[in-house]
Amino acid sequence: MGSFDGAEICEMVGIYILHILEKHGQNRIGLYCDDGLACFENTSGPQAEKIRKQIIKLFKDEFRLNITSETNLKVVNFLDVTFNLVTGKYQPYIKPDNDPLYINVKSNHPPNIIKNLPGNISKRISTLSADENIFQKSKIFYDNALSESGFKENIKYEVRNKTNPPKANRQRKIIWFNPPYSANVNTNIAKKFLQLIDTHFPKKNRLHKIFNRNNVKVSYSSLPNIASIINSHNKYILNNSKENITPTSCNCKEKLSCPLNGNCQQSSIIYCCKVSTPEIKEDHPHYIGLTENTFKDRFYKHKNSFKYESKRNATELSNFIWEKKKEKKETFLEWSIIDRAKSYSPASKKCLLCLTEKYHIIFSKKNLLNKRNELVTKCRHENKFYLSNFKAVT
Repeated sequence: MGSFDGAEICEMVGIYILHILEKHGQNRIGLYCDDGLACFENTSGPQAEKIRKQIIKLFKDEFRLNITSETNLKVVNFLDVTFNLVTGKYQPYIKPDNDPLYINVKSNHPPNIIKNLPGNISKRISTLSADENIFQKSKIFYDNALSESGFKENIKYEVRNKTNPPKANRQRKIIWFNPPYSANVNTNIAKKFLQLIDTHFPKKNRLHKIFNRNNVKVSYSSLPNIASIINSHNKYILNNSKENITPTSCNCKEKLSCPLNGNCQQSSIIYCCKVSTPEIKEDHPHYIGLTENTFKDRFYKHKNSFKYESKRNATELSNFIWEKKKEKKETFLEWSIIDRAKSYSPASKKCLLCLTEKYHIIFSKKNLLNKRNELVTKCRHENKFYLSNFKAVT
């Protein structure tokens, strides 16, 4: 979704979708992000096809989502696993031309990460393999990837412990210290840090219960890679260059005629235009837009669309203005800035300006709908029906 909490939102939406599907009798369906998997037992081919069409219709009616779906499959690839209903087994799955790639053995990463990498891969592939024979057939891809990264160790099959897991012990509240790791630093920072804990928080200290070797742990963190360093450097340079070029707030010849009361040179903004006519005195229709450049540049384009009928469909605002012109009604426009946000960044691949505009549009429509419902209720009591005021431009 492009936002900082995109993964959390995706999980919440997935849980809601599963809840609605369960209400309609589809309780053997699993979701992971935008991928779903369903298993039907004692179901014929036509029945499975009917269920597929029902699910597609349900997604379209309830969630307004179009999905693609296949049915009557005995073997299916889901994420990184291949399930086979004929044999009842499963095995690791790698997409075509997507060979695994791992960090180099000589890379500047903490030794524990490099040391445990083959073991972690062994554990993962063993979990995705139904038995050791399947593991041996699949391991060649991962052994080759490890060899290309400089590792001499190959992955080994690990037998899963099917006994009951031990009871969980009491969870401590751990305070983690994560210093960045670099192979160029010879000092054992973790050891020095723990020695400081022992020195400054001995057993007689009243804070020893909070700061001790049981509650405070050290774990090295990896430094950012070259790509992130270059992106952050470029972002710093671009932001500084934009700050150095600070335009004046207004360059209108007549300050009283400025559409934004002396702020027409503001950039990266979300603006609002309230439209009023002689018969509309309250609850004005309004238009919400954005501009990365200065508002004055955007304002001239709006004026151009009001002037030439060939450009009436340039925006919803211009379309609304031309409708009023055909009705020979005079319109008055009131411009204002409602928010500011950063424009699209190639480094983060996010446009907070666009997301902020969508938020304000959705919020304004919600308020408009609430006002409309209140007026409908009032009109019903008075036996009057006049809703022309609520022809929104947004």
